[in-house]
Amino acid sequence: MPHVRANGIDLAYVESGSGEPLILLHGSNADRTQFDVFRPLLGEGIRAIACDQRDSPDSPCEPVGYDVFDHARDAAAFIEALGLREAHVMGTSYGGIVAMTLAIAHPERVKSLILGATAPSTAQFNAPDMAALRSEGPEVVARFMLGTVVSPDAIDNDPDLIAETKAALKIRDEASLARRMAAVAQHDVRDRLAEIKAPTLILQGDEDPLVDADTAFWMAERIPGAEVHILEGSRHGLTFQHRQRTADFVRAFILSQV
Repeated sequence: MPHVRANGIDLAYVESGSGEPLILLHGSNADRTQFDVFRPLLGEGIRAIACDQRDSPDSPCEPVGYDVFDHARDAAAFIEALGLREAHVMGTSYGGIVAMTLAIAHPERVKSLILGATAPSTAQFNAPDMAALRSEGPEVVARFMLGTVVSPDAIDNDPDLIAETKAALKIRDEASLARRMAAVAQHDVRDRLAEIKAPTLILQGDEDPLVDADTAFWMAERIPGAEVHILEGSRHGLTFQHRQRTADFVRAFILSQV
């Protein structure tokens, strides 16, 4: 797999297509492969580039703490290492946190911004009681985690989708997971959203158990000129169960910026 050296870290990436460069930033329990089934749906005219964040299985880093602004510096350096002055950037969930921080801290690298199923503060995520879930056993935890991404009906009736989703969810060692959770624990850019100058699209599922639609509209009111699209029936995994609808919105938005 190809890597590029960015901010002192070798980051793995994969790409498809040609045209407008789009950097895809994955969620917390995923890596670049989150977008394997999504990238081909973006169509002609878009060069879709999915990259790891530091501390991913194929992109390890020194076992020391880091924060979201370190992730943003990595992403900015990644864009530069590809020989690009700027790129469109899409992040979902944890990746959305990184994407909005990138747009604030390194605006010169972001041509347009797409935020999916995310929020400007960890206080705006509906965090589950994982201790209570774990007390009910690993099967309950596994079903809950899968159910945040896709609908319960899909879990029971769409084995192909479930196989694709499970393949994209990465089991991290406890130390890596703890570092990633610590990186976003203090995430709060609510008072800096007005600094985002890139054209912005916000995508949010109306059945997302982790981020609600009100948060998406709240965020859009504070990012100058931001658009919001609510995807009916979608949960947290916008690039999985309803990936074609998500891809259609993303493609139209990017090509409208050309």
